[in-house]
Amino acid sequence: MSAGARLAEIARHQLGLVTRGQALAAGCSASGIRTRLHGSEWVLVRRSVYAAAGVAPTPEQAALAVCLAAGDGCWASHRTAGALWGLEMAPPAAIDVLTLPGRRLALDGVAHHRSTSLALADLTRHRRVPVTSVARTLVDCVAYLPGRRLARSVDEALRRQLMSVDQLAACTSRLDGGHGRRRLVPLRAVLADRMEGYDPGGSQGELDLVEVLVAGGLRPPQPQYRVVVGGRIRYLDYAYAEEKVGLEYDGFAHHGLIRTTFDDDRLRGNDLGVAGWLMLHFTSRSSPTHIVERTQEALALRAPRAAS
Repeated sequence: MSAGARLAEIARHQLGLVTRGQALAAGCSASGIRTRLHGSEWVLVRRSVYAAAGVAPTPEQAALAVCLAAGDGCWASHRTAGALWGLEMAPPAAIDVLTLPGRRLALDGVAHHRSTSLALADLTRHRRVPVTSVARTLVDCVAYLPGRRLARSVDEALRRQLMSVDQLAACTSRLDGGHGRRRLVPLRAVLADRMEGYDPGGSQGELDLVEVLVAGGLRPPQPQYRVVVGGRIRYLDYAYAEEKVGLEYDGFAHHGLIRTTFDDDRLRGNDLGVAGWLMLHFTSRSSPTHIVERTQEALALRAPRAAS
């Protein structure tokens, strides 16, 4: 096999990427690398990492390029891993990667995390990218999943069979180390409600409420709006803050399934009502017309109060 054929095979398995070390090992000389770069056959994407011209860049390719530039022992992690797994969270401002201690990465646009607690169960490949497992990713991303978004992300991962409750519990316990780390308190609470035999239900099929409302001529509400009621921090799915109108999407599988969640939802609703919030609840059977009309009525009802 010629050097060119070997390089094409490597690129085919690495989302169009080849490292300098791989190119040299395949029989391509340093001058051959320069020729490919100057001739626009390759494009430099990271230090000593090249992409074949014409291969469209993707988030997966960008994450893999960082891991290749860093060398062995580097995995996409945190919010970058969350995006690769399709978990619901805000996109990262930089590419998150994780290594063992003792490494120092100085790469533009990269957030380098280190951990002494890395088990084989925490590491895998997804979409050809070295990445932390779904369980490890959720543990690392607790701070980025406020309010009920953490529970929803856990349930979605369970529905898609990306992990099991036992795997998440084992990862949480291992990283907790028996020290009761405060940042893991929300995750331990989620796990407490998901005992053996827990059924996360079917796909949420959650409507894109923002898309429906904007298509109906309304301004977009604020997602994951933070409020403090009853002495606790709460997050509303969507909110029109000036009018104090909140919108919630209620999945049928979750309501009444878990006693603590059932009770907390009622307490939360009471606290919001006392604080002056008008809450609208929609489900997968709510039609776009119903959603738009009820929201318009609620905003009109609250308009005088908002203007006063």
